[in-house]
Amino acid sequence: MKASWFRRATQAVACAGALTLLAACGSGSVVSDLEPKRFITVGDSFMDVGQAGGTRYTVNDGTNNWVQELASHYSQPVTAASAGGFAYAQGHARVAAADPAGAPSVTAQIDTLLASTTLNATDDVVIVNGGMHDIVAAYNATGISEATTKTVRDAGKALAEQVRRLVNAGGKHVAVAGVPLLGNSPWGRGTGHEDAVNTLSIDFNTALLTNIVDLGTNVLYLDSAFFFDLMYDKPQNYQFDNGKEPVCTTPDASTCTPATVVSPDYNRWLFADGVHFTPRALQHFGSDRYGENAYQRFKNRW
Repeated sequence: MKASWFRRATQAVACAGALTLLAACGSGSVVSDLEPKRFITVGDSFMDVGQAGGTRYTVNDGTNNWVQELASHYSQPVTAASAGGFAYAQGHARVAAADPAGAPSVTAQIDTLLASTTLNATDDVVIVNGGMHDIVAAYNATGISEATTKTVRDAGKALAEQVRRLVNAGGKHVAVAGVPLLGNSPWGRGTGHEDAVNTLSIDFNTALLTNIVDLGTNVLYLDSAFFFDLMYDKPQNYQFDNGKEPVCTTPDASTCTPATVVSPDYNRWLFADGVHFTPRALQHFGSDRYGENAYQRFKNRW
């Protein structure tokens, strides 16, 4: 029941009023002739394809993550910037704040991106995300409190500013992925404040959306909170046996491999570690097999 309530709440955020321009909800979608030549990413571990040392925040089995799965439908690669590509997203990155582990913020990633290339309005797709690590850091610092809520909302607004910056720099196809409902994660449930942590995710996504609503001509919202909540609520419908516990035995998924999991059928699990997902879960978000995911919204819009 709780999951259903949060799913309805996030759907309302994404599809209410003028926000339909961003989420492309309902039957008003239009298919265009977009043929991307380059997929660019800025964000955090949710999109990291191996920017730091080649490792990803999932079970590192060499398969695609969701942005690579999405780009594969257009026969395009997504390669880490450290390996010569344009995928700057990196684990632990926050929107604007410095990360103690040294990961460049989303803001700093965009600084580097815009200093190294010019966005092509016809050929480029830019995918942006952030907020997961802002929420975790804010909760760890001030718990469930007004201060935490303000910090999270400010981070959502800050990500909106970066989306606007990309549009102003020439981005005409900018996709923005919201934060999954972190209260559903093993970390979130472990806090004992599952509902309150989910509300923080909704607060972040709402602040992000309401500050980019006027960019609907060039911006598409990818509702990860809604889609991953579907998998959490009905894991059996998505080929999962375990939708609540982490499958990795390592401290976090960046060092997780098929040799460091509690089950050889790790893709039957939804979560890799406390907040990150298994390869299959990530691929579902970018595949052509399910409705309401990133690929379906992308192809229906562009």
